[in-house]
Amino acid sequence: MTAIKTIIFWSTILILSAFATTSYANSNSHHQILIPSISGSVSIDAQLDEPQWQKAKKVLINNVTRPYDNTPSPIHTEALLMEDGKQLYIAFIAEDPNPSQIRGFLRDRDKSWGDDIVGVKLDTYNDQRTAYRFLVNPLGSQIDGIENEVTQRESDAWDGIWDSAGIINDKGYIVEMALPLRMLNFTEKESIQDWGIELLRMYPRDERLRISNIRLERNNSCELCQLKTALGFKGAKQGENLTITPSLVVGKHKEINDNNLWEEKNNTDLSLDARWGITPDLLLNATINPDFSTVETDSSQLNLNNNFALYFQEKRPFFLDNADYFDSNYNLVYTRNINAPNYGAKLTGRKNDHSFGLFVTDDDSTNILIPGNRASSLAEISGESKASALRYRYNYNDDITLGWISTLRTAEDYQNSVHGIDARFRLTTNDVFKFQSLYSNTEYPDTLFEQFCDETDNSDCLPDDNEQCTFGECNFSETILRTTQGQPFSGNALKVGYYHNDTNWSYRADYNEKNAGFRGDLGFISRIDQKTLSVGVDRKWYAIQGDWWSNFFLSSNWHKAQNDNGELIEEKLNMSARINAKYSSSIHLGLTYRDKVGRRLNNSRLAIKGNTTLFSESRIYLSANIKPLLGLHLNTSMEYGDAIDYSNNRLGLTKQLRGNINWNVNKHLELRFKQVFNQLDADSSNLFTARLTDIRATHQFSIKSFLRLSLVYNNTTRNPLNYLYEKPEDIIKHSRDVSTELLYAYKINPQTVFYLGYSDHQYTEETLSHLTKDLQKVFMKFSYAWMK
Repeated sequence: MTAIKTIIFWSTILILSAFATTSYANSNSHHQILIPSISGSVSIDAQLDEPQWQKAKKVLINNVTRPYDNTPSPIHTEALLMEDGKQLYIAFIAEDPNPSQIRGFLRDRDKSWGDDIVGVKLDTYNDQRTAYRFLVNPLGSQIDGIENEVTQRESDAWDGIWDSAGIINDKGYIVEMALPLRMLNFTEKESIQDWGIELLRMYPRDERLRISNIRLERNNSCELCQLKTALGFKGAKQGENLTITPSLVVGKHKEINDNNLWEEKNNTDLSLDARWGITPDLLLNATINPDFSTVETDSSQLNLNNNFALYFQEKRPFFLDNADYFDSNYNLVYTRNINAPNYGAKLTGRKNDHSFGLFVTDDDSTNILIPGNRASSLAEISGESKASALRYRYNYNDDITLGWISTLRTAEDYQNSVHGIDARFRLTTNDVFKFQSLYSNTEYPDTLFEQFCDETDNSDCLPDDNEQCTFGECNFSETILRTTQGQPFSGNALKVGYYHNDTNWSYRADYNEKNAGFRGDLGFISRIDQKTLSVGVDRKWYAIQGDWWSNFFLSSNWHKAQNDNGELIEEKLNMSARINAKYSSSIHLGLTYRDKVGRRLNNSRLAIKGNTTLFSESRIYLSANIKPLLGLHLNTSMEYGDAIDYSNNRLGLTKQLRGNINWNVNKHLELRFKQVFNQLDADSSNLFTARLTDIRATHQFSIKSFLRLSLVYNNTTRNPLNYLYEKPEDIIKHSRDVSTELLYAYKINPQTVFYLGYSDHQYTEETLSHLTKDLQKVFMKFSYAWMK
């Protein structure tokens, strides 16, 4: 990093800090909401015509918490609450001066973000650590998930089984929901329950208002600490809490083999999932011969000029239930690593201030990520493997959380274990300190490195002790060098961070070290032999209600990474500005200056200094987002500037464009279009140009059923004459592939489902007219959740 760039960074921080003020006022006042108990049946139909609703507790939702600072709501919203010892009933009466502008579309679960929404947060242990989130749009489409204050993560991955209904009328809309206690974790007691609660409404018009029944102070970074307290459910029990879900999957798979002939496989599988609340504090999930396939294809991604593995979200129900019990500062439990198990069991529990999670499973094979500091690669170990994870957390008091985590993967001649402690200290309402320390022990099979060798020539795969190998002239790689340990090895990781957030400022400093011997094979750990120090500061401004803009952020971040020997890998300075305005619009502009090393010059050594070229990159980033019309969302981003050409170890020029259009044509039909363009030039000539098109059309017949057509087209062109270290005839000049999927789904709830689907893949190295189909699948899945 040049001196002038360093001066720019620290000058930015000093200028911003000149305006800084700090306040540690805590506005954590818990007003109580007494929920009345009722008897008799209630139909969830958004009509509110049962006499029980006359006894419900009325709560006004009249405070705008975002983008404004606790200002009066321009619209009237009220919530009605009552309970019968088994379910919590909530109704929302959301008035609107112009009902024709209500944004409500029929959607699949968790797809209604951006619509008008009403809902509730529930902290059922009232300990300010985690909360359930249940939201509904005006037509009854559901969103549910978990918020974790300890890790600062929010996820819609968790799916509960609950009822909701919504209807739009001439005054606005009404939503009614029933939340069974059996799906919630809480402590049974003879006295009344006291839960943290927030009732809220999302009102997207010229600007998107978040309206609540509570005040959320900008000067308090902990939202769950500011919830009100709901009192009710005296002596409530969770019941037997037993769900048994048998599933049947029938499918046919056709694929072109190495002899260019079709191979056909039929598959019929029965599986069984069980969810049993052994006690009110202990939950068991078990599965036998599970169908762990994902029904919907992953979000498409380009993977060119990238040395590290891509991350994909988990979608499989067995792993998602109570997945937050395994969260920690590092991603140590990445269950997409587990491919095809024969069985699985997961035990999660909580008692007073103690919580734990434990799961065990097997797998037909073992996929592991081999990390490095310049690249990572996926490896496969044949034969069955076993995997397990243990997570324990102790809430010492309101401000201190302590934890332990252990993971284990084993197979023939292979094992990886990780053990570690972590803690979070909430120093003030604005300041948090976190750390996690880990130790790992690993043993690789002696021949693991061979799968990264050149299949045509394994004789020169391993370097001799004094062998020199110039870049591009041998078959060595970082992955080979990191998989040739002849005996078990160990390593350590450490993450320490301090974070401050108040009304006008946020700043942070964190240190992250994973040494060369550390492995976290059950998690997603792609970088090791690296020590990273990061410092950042944000300045925030807010508009007065009624202005054309709502908030403005100015940010500066500095980052430096070195290997275990203190040799520079990367030093980066990023400065950015973001403004949010009407029509849910935003513009984000960023500048990045980075010094970064390229590929190793001598592939037989892992050294950085004297073995790499240090490149200086300057890059600009611009993104824009807007919802100009009802049901239309436009998003685009652009990146332009220097980029390392890793294939040829030189500095190039990158142009990256991304555009997204989401259009709700009507309440039933949604069209999604994504276009990605990535181009890299080097030495005044094009190296590659990649284009990815992702089109998805969904017709939602009702909130329970839909038909979706997906098409993903990948078109990549390379210039063989601009690759310095490979023969032109070895470079694929053109590659085009098309993936399609047609899926019909009918869902009574997240576990009682019917799917019927077809997918195929076509590929060519010529023009589109030469596409050849090489894969076909057709499948049907049925599962039924029996609950007691």
